[in-house]
Amino acid sequence: MKTSNIIFKKISQVSIEYFPYILVAILILFPLFLKPGYILLTDFVFGPNIDIDWKDGWFVINIILKTLSHILSPALVEKIFFVVILLSVLLGGRSLARYFSSDRYIVFAISLFSLFNPFIYDRLMFGQVGVVIAFGMFLFSMSCLLRYLDTRKQKELIYFGIYSGVGILLAAQFVFFFCTIFILFLILYFKKWRTVYYKEFGKFIFLSFLICLLININWLFVNIIYQDQALDFTSSGISDYDFLAFRTIGDSNRDVISNIFQMTGFWGKDQYRYIDLTTLEKNWGRSFMILTPLLIYGFIVGLRKKDTKWLTVGLGFIFIISIILASGISTSYFRSITHWLFEHVTIYKGLRETQKWVAVIVMVYIIFFSMGIRSILKIELLNHYKKSFIVFFGVVIVMQAPLLLGGFWGQVKAVEYPADWYLAEETIKCNDGEQILFLPWHMYMSHSWHNKIIASPAQAFFTCPVITSTATEFKGVYDNSNSDTSRKVEEWMRYKGENKLFHDQSLNIVYIAIAKDADWLNYEWIQDIEGIEIIQDSETLRLYTFYEKIVHGDQ
Repeated sequence: MKTSNIIFKKISQVSIEYFPYILVAILILFPLFLKPGYILLTDFVFGPNIDIDWKDGWFVINIILKTLSHILSPALVEKIFFVVILLSVLLGGRSLARYFSSDRYIVFAISLFSLFNPFIYDRLMFGQVGVVIAFGMFLFSMSCLLRYLDTRKQKELIYFGIYSGVGILLAAQFVFFFCTIFILFLILYFKKWRTVYYKEFGKFIFLSFLICLLININWLFVNIIYQDQALDFTSSGISDYDFLAFRTIGDSNRDVISNIFQMTGFWGKDQYRYIDLTTLEKNWGRSFMILTPLLIYGFIVGLRKKDTKWLTVGLGFIFIISIILASGISTSYFRSITHWLFEHVTIYKGLRETQKWVAVIVMVYIIFFSMGIRSILKIELLNHYKKSFIVFFGVVIVMQAPLLLGGFWGQVKAVEYPADWYLAEETIKCNDGEQILFLPWHMYMSHSWHNKIIASPAQAFFTCPVITSTATEFKGVYDNSNSDTSRKVEEWMRYKGENKLFHDQSLNIVYIAIAKDADWLNYEWIQDIEGIEIIQDSETLRLYTFYEKIVHGDQ
């Protein structure tokens, strides 16, 4: 009885502790739970087919999602996954805030800052959920390093290896950010602990690195097997057009720097896929202006306190570095630095979208905000009205990105796939190695049943493997994937089927599915190809088959 009471008490404490964070996630996503269907965003699509590919960075996550989809509907699994995405950021902010304060109200307010900011809003609305989760892991990692500085508990380095490994797995560009805080950690460590047990310290640093490496071993192994495919793409697939297309937004040097300070400047916000926060003239920037004095105060407090002085100096330094690198090629001040990095550090070209450095800036803000609010609440008058003060700042923080609330302010709808897609799925019978070619040949386009520009959802829907376009068709960047499959399909389309694409054993295409959207009428010539026949022509989809393979087999 005594043991059960202890367990019940522990569960109750955990529930109370985490309830506010779960409540915030529910307030954001609740409208989407009310309707059946899937959440489909520009860079994130989901459907009844969850592909398990061991070469993919999402391999483990997809196993979990697929397992859950056998218990719950896939659409519900996706919505629960979105709750987890939001919680990864909120709890990452909580972990970092708890290093500076034990007051749960202060910690909660600071954790709101980690989620309700333009950087996270833009990435979520564009569907870059890997970046969002990686940011949450980044905050967890920073808190682990800070705790190790104080306690020298080896488990903190183990946790750092886990969090950084997961973050890099889901957004490889974060390797630069994890390395940045790790270098800061090493400097602070040798500054604080002048007598260093190198053997013990080195052992756990190595173990942390090994854990990070093992978490990423699947895609690293693939790149080794396929002759360093990722590095080949980074060195030859990314060009000057990419740097221009994905540059940090701003009409002038001043605008670019201002945007970075205010945690915005994401290129995707100008694509009209969602409401741009900076267009909210009655609110834009005011919340940050209110918070800025507290951030500056936190920086000053950090400098004055002996135990945080060098941390504050280090954070100030990486803050300046992040401002410079986040501006990328968009300012005449720092353009040459970024060009030099792109030209001489091959893997840095993988960070073609330099605005991601804002992730480091947000982390620095969280720490300065934590220092500032903790110190200011020690003032007797303010401490007397502490809860009111925290509520005020909590509202101000939420107003940095208020359009996250209420199902992303109604901008995102849960939608069902059309009935004729399910009919096509029942019709298609694929043997091992056989594939579907999905047209129109655009990586991103809108569909009549969704009316939002999204990545092709075909691979997330059809059980049979699907070949879809890798053509981004964006600001001078047509297709930099270096995909041999894409090259073959585009050549087939250029010559209107004369190059016998269906006889290519490496592709083994048996079906063509054409969504009746965008320029689909430009593909009418397909039905004139010998050996092709229509087996479904419905409201939103036309399905062809190469019947020589279906009836006679490939001779």
